[in-house]
Amino acid sequence: MSVQQQIDALHRNWVWVKDWQDSSLDNTVGRLVTFTRKVHLDTIPQTAGIHCTADTRYKLIVNGTRVCIGPSRSSPERWLYDTIDLSPFLVSGDNTITFVVMRYFYATRAAMPFVRTGFAGLTLVGSVGAEDIGTGEMGSWEARVDIGTLFPIGLEDDVFLHINERTHLQKSAKVEISAYGLRLVNGELPPWRLHPRQIPLPEQTTVSIHTVRALQSSISQPSWEQLLQSGQPLTLPSTSSHSIDLQADCHSTAFTKWTFRASSPTTIRLKVTYSEGYELEPRRYPWLRTKADRLDSSGLILGPHDEVTLDVPAGETSYEPFWFRTFRLLRVELTCGPSDVALVSLKATQTNYPLSIKAAWSEPEDQFSGDIFDISIRTMRNCMFDAYSDCPFYEQLSYSGDSRSVGLFHYLLSGDDRLVRQTITSFAGSITPEGLTQSRYPSQVQQVIAGFSLYWVLQICDHMLYFGDVSFSKPLLPLVDGVLDFFDRHVDHLGLVSALPADVWQYVDWVTGYHETEEHPSKGVPTAGRKSNRHTYFSMLYAWTLQHAARLVRQVGRPQYALEYEQRSDALLVAIRRHCFDPKLRIFTDSTSDVPPDTPTPYSQHAQVFAVLCGAADPEDSARLLRTAFHPDTSLGKCSYVMMFYAFRAFAKAGIYDEMYADAWDPWRRMIGQNLSTWEEDDVRQRSDCHAWGSVPVYEYLSEVAGVQPLEPGFKAVLFAPRPSLSAALEAKVAVGADNAAHVSWGKGKAGDGTKARMTLDKAVRVVTRSADGQDHDHGVTKQVEVHY
Repeated sequence: MSVQQQIDALHRNWVWVKDWQDSSLDNTVGRLVTFTRKVHLDTIPQTAGIHCTADTRYKLIVNGTRVCIGPSRSSPERWLYDTIDLSPFLVSGDNTITFVVMRYFYATRAAMPFVRTGFAGLTLVGSVGAEDIGTGEMGSWEARVDIGTLFPIGLEDDVFLHINERTHLQKSAKVEISAYGLRLVNGELPPWRLHPRQIPLPEQTTVSIHTVRALQSSISQPSWEQLLQSGQPLTLPSTSSHSIDLQADCHSTAFTKWTFRASSPTTIRLKVTYSEGYELEPRRYPWLRTKADRLDSSGLILGPHDEVTLDVPAGETSYEPFWFRTFRLLRVELTCGPSDVALVSLKATQTNYPLSIKAAWSEPEDQFSGDIFDISIRTMRNCMFDAYSDCPFYEQLSYSGDSRSVGLFHYLLSGDDRLVRQTITSFAGSITPEGLTQSRYPSQVQQVIAGFSLYWVLQICDHMLYFGDVSFSKPLLPLVDGVLDFFDRHVDHLGLVSALPADVWQYVDWVTGYHETEEHPSKGVPTAGRKSNRHTYFSMLYAWTLQHAARLVRQVGRPQYALEYEQRSDALLVAIRRHCFDPKLRIFTDSTSDVPPDTPTPYSQHAQVFAVLCGAADPEDSARLLRTAFHPDTSLGKCSYVMMFYAFRAFAKAGIYDEMYADAWDPWRRMIGQNLSTWEEDDVRQRSDCHAWGSVPVYEYLSEVAGVQPLEPGFKAVLFAPRPSLSAALEAKVAVGADNAAHVSWGKGKAGDGTKARMTLDKAVRVVTRSADGQDHDHGVTKQVEVHY
């Protein structure tokens, strides 16, 4: 069956329950609907392929085993369907196939990452053995609407996701299934424009939850630990109550499953609070937090929770929330009914995009770098399910500004570009009439952040450089030009970007001084340019992006725009130097230099960083500018973790990378000292303990210290420019595109002999090395080079 035949068949098979009301008088943002099909098999087929999708999300369970969560993150313009082989999950005899569909109601701004159309639905095409199990065979499927599970709105710590459950599991009545009978002719589009899944299915691993941090129970701690460590069931006496704080080995994104057993019918109430770590009294919950040692149990456990009442029959019953949970700590509160009940098991299954790490890092004489590298990878895993996601604990939204740097980290770790391709394509479908991409997409609530469209353009430029895929990049050029044209239309009489629309968030970074005010309620916006609506950062970022875009159009064989882009950039640089430089302090200003000096936080590290990157700063003055900005006693607004990626790029361009390197890692060392197992979102709000934009070390270690960088599109030529002065001894491996890898090493030589850095490639390509004096040497096509320092 061709892809188009699959799509046509899926459209014919869309079904839903009859008399559905896409709303509720209960406080819930959606409902669960279960579709079940029984299949008897004399023999297990070698393959049992199906194609399926649902609106909004589905969980496929075969014979009690969770097989898949889908579809991959979708939008009406690109609604994705999955292809799954059921055969590994089938048995001889009777089989039960279940789709649990989470339908979030359309007319609500809640559950932001879960985009939906105005139509609920499930569609399935496929066979098991000789039996067609597609949803077109409605008479063979049974449907029930779960009215006992609510997903409340208004919880103060579940603002974005709305995944937390208030559940009384109970048997629901069967309901009738009806078919949509979609007939698509004359170019009429369906509610869902179907496309096959672009990324692999998630990988799953077991999460270890063995540590008891606090306990209030009539049952001893060793007995609880025996349950957790060896699976010994634990009998909870009738009418008893228990509270226990459990710690996972590390911050996890996992499905949790609780199994109970009783000899006679009873009930049990389960409340589970999910937390990323112990913390101090928050400044303003949940947005402004105060955190220190995340494992100091004298602190508070704060976070969203599930409340579940289970009717336990004579036998076993299990409860697993529909969506995965994010946690380092669990506070579990159990209240037992009139009969004893055994807690048989707590299982947690980590689920994430299959990262398939090729890269490696070993620096024996640095006690922190190995931990920093591993934590960076763990942080990325937790922020990658079916997209590059903002903090999994609170949002799980995909932002173009975040995914630009995280995508680069992903390239170096695995050489895999599938998730980046999906991200770029998805944002292409978000273009607004004025030419900007939305800042997060897909999202049920639309949002535009001024600079994030430019980061999307930069991500396209990155992809072309790392993978050289002209056929992928070229169709995006009109959209790239539209983004750039938007900023060109907002260049004012001074030659600077200004007067951006009021509904475009002019966010730059999470900086302490960039707080909201009554007059300017948006956070993260530089204070100096708020009244004039003129921020230097956007002029600098636009100029820098134009330079990258000029290179891109030349690489894909469309050079006619390159000169125009470069001329626009040059004009911006002249205006920035003329109007946004303070000659007394000799630094760049956050707005024009005539802004009153008593303006709160009128200067920032960001302006100095992007002045260097875009070329507004005099190359001979760049080092001084950055040293001033990053002096320990600076009063300038400071770069958070995400912006430190760009600070490092500026350090490299200014020739002071080695000088600034060691002190720049102090925040990451501090996080390790506070027992974080993933990198926190930022140190200003401390809202979340996991955000992949903090995995900056991946890029710095592999591209800058090990020194492996693409020189021509698709890594057809590699630049080897290691920095042995930053490490006495090193063993590293770097993914070089999809099918190559570089192995880098050096060690201590004899006194006075210097260092010999070696790079060996799995496949020979053209290699250029850079010596200590900055000179480049072309070695032609080769698999191995050595450089003496």
